[in-house]
Amino acid sequence: MIIFVGVQSRGYFLTETAKRKGEKVTYVTENLSILKQRDQILQENGEYIIFDIEQYTDASDVLADEIRKLVRAKGWKVIVYAPGYDPDSRIIKELQFAGIVYFVFSANPGEAGMELERCLQGYYDDPDQKELEQFKEMEEAVKAGRKIGVTGATARMGTTTFALQIVKYLQIKGYRACYVQVNDTEFVEQIEKAFNDVVCDLELGKITFAHVDLYYKQENLVEILKQGYDYYVYDFGTYSDKGFNKTSFLEKDIRIFVLGSKASEMDATMNVLRNEYYTEVDYVYNFVSESEKKDVLEMMEEKAERTYFTVYTPDPFEYVTNAAFEKMLPVKDCSPEKERKKGLFSRWKK
Repeated sequence: MIIFVGVQSRGYFLTETAKRKGEKVTYVTENLSILKQRDQILQENGEYIIFDIEQYTDASDVLADEIRKLVRAKGWKVIVYAPGYDPDSRIIKELQFAGIVYFVFSANPGEAGMELERCLQGYYDDPDQKELEQFKEMEEAVKAGRKIGVTGATARMGTTTFALQIVKYLQIKGYRACYVQVNDTEFVEQIEKAFNDVVCDLELGKITFAHVDLYYKQENLVEILKQGYDYYVYDFGTYSDKGFNKTSFLEKDIRIFVLGSKASEMDATMNVLRNEYYTEVDYVYNFVSESEKKDVLEMMEEKAERTYFTVYTPDPFEYVTNAAFEKMLPVKDCSPEKERKKGLFSRWKK
């Protein structure tokens, strides 16, 4: 018996392999949280269980721990179906660290069937122990500082400006906060090229500009997380981009979507609002007039309580007071010193 946990149509790749092996397949209904599937999963009996991890919004450590408990209780051979996932991604390393060794990574049904065949025969690739040690180190580093993820429904919505305003707000409140670029815009690199008063650490992938530390080398994330900031603000760019890391975004302590109400932005905005993966998130609207705000809040329905509006911000590196921050990020004021304002044009390189 093979148990497939997830949407039945996504388990199509295992049909031929199961038939050839003489194995019957049963399905457990998909859910956004593995915790809500626990009772149904435990009612199943079989030798193999396959988890389609694409369905889950659970944090990777929660997912890995729950799978480990279920397998321990039932004695199944567990296989993780992760089509399109990077074998070096955090969630895969977390699962490997939990002792899971069988994975199907291919999104092609034929290739996925062959990978499944290897798993059923007991063949697997041993995880690199050095990489797992690095993962442990990463996990220790991740425990430090609060993580805020910001992403936009579509491009040119002011996502980066909003992320930098969060950094500035937290600094004014007296906290050490930094900006982490996790997108392909090369915004930080462009700042380094354009302005005079930039301090660079090329090895770490960091520049300091207008009293803000900005990081752009994602491969150095472990070292970045060791820098001791109180808050790390991640700019994920546009959520519909091919490189958008949904799992990483969902693992952040605070998750914020930047939306828009213009006619050209509404399709992207509605795609976000309809997506069931993104629960427990805050929504921010840019460029909305006072007269439109009531209509936007009505459109948001039950999400209105977690909906906020930005204010006009001509210079992303100069904080503009916004009452929304006090509600969204109600942190204690640690009595910081006020920054000396410096105009944007005086910083440009000639």
